[in-house]
Amino acid sequence: MRIRRCILVALLAVAVLLLPASVFAAGKGPEKVVVAWISFNKIPDDTSVVSDAINKYIKKTYPNLNVEVEIQLYGPADYAQKINLALASGTQMDIFDPFPLGSFVSKNQLLPLEKLIEQHGQGIKKMIEKDFGPGMLKTTTFNGHMYSIPVNKGVALNFTVIYDKDLLALSGYTEKDIKSIQDLPKIFDALKKKRPDVVPFAPLNTGDTVLLRYLSNKHEVDTLSDATTMAGVVFGGSGKVVNFYESKEFAEGVKMMREWYTKGYLSKDAATATADTPGQFRAGKLFCTLGGYGGNEIGVTISGMTGKNIGAKHLVPFYFDSQAVNLVTTGIGSTTKVPEASMKVLNLIYTDEFVINTMLYGIEGRDYVRVGAHHWKYPDGKDANSVPYTAALCTGVFGSESLQYQPVGMNWDDILYKLSDNQKTKRSPYFGFNFDTTDFKNEISAITNVYNQYLPGLVCGAVDPTTTIPKLNKALKDAGIDRIIAGKQKQLDAWIKSSK
Repeated sequence: MRIRRCILVALLAVAVLLLPASVFAAGKGPEKVVVAWISFNKIPDDTSVVSDAINKYIKKTYPNLNVEVEIQLYGPADYAQKINLALASGTQMDIFDPFPLGSFVSKNQLLPLEKLIEQHGQGIKKMIEKDFGPGMLKTTTFNGHMYSIPVNKGVALNFTVIYDKDLLALSGYTEKDIKSIQDLPKIFDALKKKRPDVVPFAPLNTGDTVLLRYLSNKHEVDTLSDATTMAGVVFGGSGKVVNFYESKEFAEGVKMMREWYTKGYLSKDAATATADTPGQFRAGKLFCTLGGYGGNEIGVTISGMTGKNIGAKHLVPFYFDSQAVNLVTTGIGSTTKVPEASMKVLNLIYTDEFVINTMLYGIEGRDYVRVGAHHWKYPDGKDANSVPYTAALCTGVFGSESLQYQPVGMNWDDILYKLSDNQKTKRSPYFGFNFDTTDFKNEISAITNVYNQYLPGLVCGAVDPTTTIPKLNKALKDAGIDRIIAGKQKQLDAWIKSSK
């Protein structure tokens, strides 16, 4: 009897060992997934209430997922530092927005997603194809591996002037008088006579007038997956990689900004001062800024943020290259210990209405009020600075825009228009090409330093381009830009050949 019992115990032990891991996981507590992203709102003191609300919902709605989230928000000034520090130190950092994507790929900081998305991300694939159109996931693929998911939004970001409608009326001009960027100076001059205390133009971000985006769209420049430094670009369908900073287009662009600067259209410290464009609009001290926006309702959004009567007008249509999609994506860190759980959460972020809107707007009733099927507003007497939690300015940072509530007053049809715009906007002949930066890390680091030294002053007009551009290009050559251009050309030629 004892022998028989021992044999039975042994067989049971073997059977237990052969059981799949999921059986044991089902008995454990949920796997925690850290989700971090950049926020352009005030960083809340506590995100745990929002995390808890999402986790309660997941447990009730998707009990078999066995996951929970921990939300972490960082401001623009320290986001990159926080993410890189966590990855380097081994601190849990599972889902985040990798920018620039190529840099994270080259440093092996991202997990390949092609297998995980097949297992736990089919909802993402369906949503991307429905809203974005075919081929978008190829733009985040390097050497056969998909490293991140494009944020599912209108990414055809047309070059747009954002302006105070009341100040435009005061100048004596109307929106019909703004047909191109060259029409702005006459309005600036008229406004300076009426309101010398108003700054005619301010950068949207510190040291960045979006001039390079304007030039890229206008002249159909493919940055070859490097919109940050633009070290090696192709104009149109030429197939020839060149130094953008040696082009006549760049020289003419910075010459224009120099003229704006010397005529007092920008603040003297525009290249270095911390940008607070919404705050300047709110105070009635700014006429306009320039940015890249999709759809036609951005003026409504900024009006809601600032309490001012803000208008917007597209000046130059978008030009689609891979970087346009790669600019804002969401990936899973290579250091994650919960890859499957992370993909499950990522799938929810892209496909579940409650999850995405709670992450954006917080607790319904406390942080925001639902209005109809597609809209929201702040509770009475509250705004973005007084609610306990909001990431309302992050609607384009993660998830699927077609599931995100919009501010009251915004036309919901505009969201659908932006998504359709993704599919009809002109694409570069090299759409889908990604530059592998693995062998060029030193050059990219050196070029980034040069870029940071010279570009803010040039694009904000603070320095003389006739003397500074030669210095810039000498510094770029010393930093190794010619090697990068040659490397891009070699990779692009191979990509073109393989695409035929």
